[in-house]
Amino acid sequence: MKHAGRIYSFTRSKRLLGAACIVHTWGMARIITLSIVILLTTSITGHSAAQQLILKSPSGSLIIQVIKNEEGSFYTVKKDTQPLILKSRLGLSIAGLPLIEPGVLPELIETSDVQVSLSLLKNNYRERLVSYKRYEVRLGKAIIEFAVFDNGCAFRYHLPKGRLHITGEQTSFVLDGNSPVWFFERTNNWKLKSYAGLWQQTQLDSLDKISPTGPVQGKPLIVQLPNQQYLFITEAALYNYSGMRLKARGNSLAADFTEGDTGFYVNSPAGSFTPWRVIGWAANLDGLANQYIVAALNPVPDKRLFKNTDYIKPGKSAWSWISRDENYLDPSVEKKIIDAAAQLHYDYTLIDDGWEQAWVKKWEVLKDLVTYGKKKKIQLWVWKDSKFLRDSVYRDAFLDTLSRLGIAGIKIDFMNSEAKDLIDFEINFLKAAARKNLMVNFHGCHTSTGEFRTFPNEMTREGVRGMELNIMNEPIPAWHNTALPFTRFVVGPADYTPGFFSNRGATTLTHQLALLYLLESPFQCIAENPVKLVNDPLFKAVLPFIRDLPATWDSSIVLPQSHIGSCAIVAKKSGDDWYIAAINGQDRELAVHPDLSFIKHLSKYKATLVADQNERFKVVAVSTTNLGAMSFQLAPQGGWVLRLTNNEVLKSPHRDSSTKSNFLNP
Repeated sequence: MKHAGRIYSFTRSKRLLGAACIVHTWGMARIITLSIVILLTTSITGHSAAQQLILKSPSGSLIIQVIKNEEGSFYTVKKDTQPLILKSRLGLSIAGLPLIEPGVLPELIETSDVQVSLSLLKNNYRERLVSYKRYEVRLGKAIIEFAVFDNGCAFRYHLPKGRLHITGEQTSFVLDGNSPVWFFERTNNWKLKSYAGLWQQTQLDSLDKISPTGPVQGKPLIVQLPNQQYLFITEAALYNYSGMRLKARGNSLAADFTEGDTGFYVNSPAGSFTPWRVIGWAANLDGLANQYIVAALNPVPDKRLFKNTDYIKPGKSAWSWISRDENYLDPSVEKKIIDAAAQLHYDYTLIDDGWEQAWVKKWEVLKDLVTYGKKKKIQLWVWKDSKFLRDSVYRDAFLDTLSRLGIAGIKIDFMNSEAKDLIDFEINFLKAAARKNLMVNFHGCHTSTGEFRTFPNEMTREGVRGMELNIMNEPIPAWHNTALPFTRFVVGPADYTPGFFSNRGATTLTHQLALLYLLESPFQCIAENPVKLVNDPLFKAVLPFIRDLPATWDSSIVLPQSHIGSCAIVAKKSGDDWYIAAINGQDRELAVHPDLSFIKHLSKYKATLVADQNERFKVVAVSTTNLGAMSFQLAPQGGWVLRLTNNEVLKSPHRDSSTKSNFLNP
């Protein structure tokens, strides 16, 4: 996924209907000039008249129809000749009254060509130039803005100025009911509080019946189209609004909100919009996992708030909570964890739940640990229950204390909702943390909507069923893990906390190792106790992999043998090195023939494979001569990691002579 902290610039070639061309430029992006073809057609059937606008993507391959007839306002989406969204309703209710007036026809009032530059503020990874066409359509007093990409589209409603009572949306998404759809399931009321469900598949027309908790589903939903193409539905730029869920009914999905019929209130300055309703298309799993629409639709970071970004540093973290014993949070034990984290070339350690109760002189103990960590080049994060931070005065004082002590970031927990007031709380918390130069990790929360782009201090968030469920008698099955790169992780980083070797459920050791590469989080909190990793001979062979594990990646490619819920194989590049990680979600062995033709000059690389063998790691050197023709076995619920190290350039700052010798001779 495309991590937070992107630089944003774009160029518009703006056209007003019937007016001359006006050109605006922001930043250093070059001006693009694209011809815009808008078709306005009227069809007459009996005594009814329907008028439609046709909006096209930059290449013309993705087409939206905006339709108005006596039944209301609708839209359709197709890719070339393939229907993606059938006739679906548009609409928003304010104080029980429709925003879109009946009887008015759609009118195109503005079009623009937009370029967005996505790249990380620091380290410049996954830089991408994104182009789309922006349209504004008027329906009476209502204005709807559309963004049309070649691989998807989005729309949002312009809100009137003032204090508004939002009582509902009529927005819907109608699809082919026979389509397979991936959704997350948890059979209790925590499902839509924490988004910690198991990802599984059903037919779209059964989505309203399959869940014991009811027809409302969380986002994103992933729909499998013919010819192994995919569609996803979600939202982007969730600010000053309630989070959208999706209520299923037959083959239709409708916008739904936590507040239900009571609605919620929005203070709407001039120029306010709802969040974007996003429909993404992908030709294959690689396009799905590497989609950029959600991030691109979020605003640029506020330069005043993020004038200084030096404190925003992706990294690996130790964590003592999940493997805790009777000595949990003993300061001397936490120092041993810092020692081990330093040996493993981590960047952080996380002090989790209970520290304020365990330490009578909590600030003195915390300061001592910060000082100790600094000597080892390990910074600290701390955990806090969000209920204590709802008061802004206390929140600011608490964050100020953390900042003064030298804490790097805060993990905040138990929002347990995406209601409007909780969304406001999260965004205000990100702003408050940025003012104190603190990074943030949200837990007990909804999934990402790309807000990490606007607030680059949001390093990760939960909204995922992760490894902590393994200590709660709900162990994570292997097939769930093989679905995650193509479902939850499509919309942004997640704090899954991979690498729980000592409590791995029905997965193998190398399956857990591979998760460190497959599941991205710029704050990569590794579940296994680092003291165990350093001292247990079982892990000696793979310590070089853990030491050199990147926290962010330059590029990512999903290999064709991947299949949601069955097998995930992804190649990732960091600097001059490649890592290919694979996991098996099935209870039978799989033979995998990875096509590595995208890696140029394979002979320049040294290849090392980690696989499963009798409840241990098997680490072997592999010849690159015939690497493209080789087959690698995936054990049942197992995994493997293939590391390709460039012999000509050894860039890792952590590679020393002992690491290199252990790497090939475990």
